[in-house]
Amino acid sequence: MASPWTDPVAITEAELDDLERAWLSLGELDHKAELIDGAIVVSPSASVHHSGVVDRLMDQLWELKRRRGWVFHGNLTCHIQATRERLIPDLMVAPEDAPRFAHNELLASGVLLTVEVTSASTRRRDRISKTRAYAQGCVPLYLLIDDLAKPATITLFSGPEEQAYARTVTIEAGQPLRLPEPFDLDLDTKVLFG
Repeated sequence: MASPWTDPVAITEAELDDLERAWLSLGELDHKAELIDGAIVVSPSASVHHSGVVDRLMDQLWELKRRRGWVFHGNLTCHIQATRERLIPDLMVAPEDAPRFAHNELLASGVLLTVEVTSASTRRRDRISKTRAYAQGCVPLYLLIDDLAKPATITLFSGPEEQAYARTVTIEAGQPLRLPEPFDLDLDTKVLFG
């Protein structure tokens, strides 16, 4: 099953320049300020539960990260070159020497994995807009952890194409999920939700 496809927002170059300047003028905030779908979107900081899910995922990736010399980024921006969008995933895994766009931005094409944990305020963006953006940025793997679904689900998007991911695997929490190369790892999803 392919990932959902959405049209990129129709916006002129001048409008995009203005939007980008406004986003840059926000500086560093306690909230996440992202540039996505032709708008600046400000979301509240993560909850303790949300952060715990990310922490339990990192526990499973820790040994592999250490052996491969990768870096976990929890508050860095993922720059989508094709659209100039800026997303702040809950977790990014990238090589130490991943290409940068600015002091707080990695180019999406150098990232190995992005992870989003849904919340009531981000669920639609995480499922649709961010799926499209990460695919356009050529992020090879996008993991969506949705504990708002009943039952909770984990979706792995892979094989980025122009507007979408070619492959989508969705499992219920508790089932194993295989992360393909360069991870080559079975995730134990039953421990993610504490």
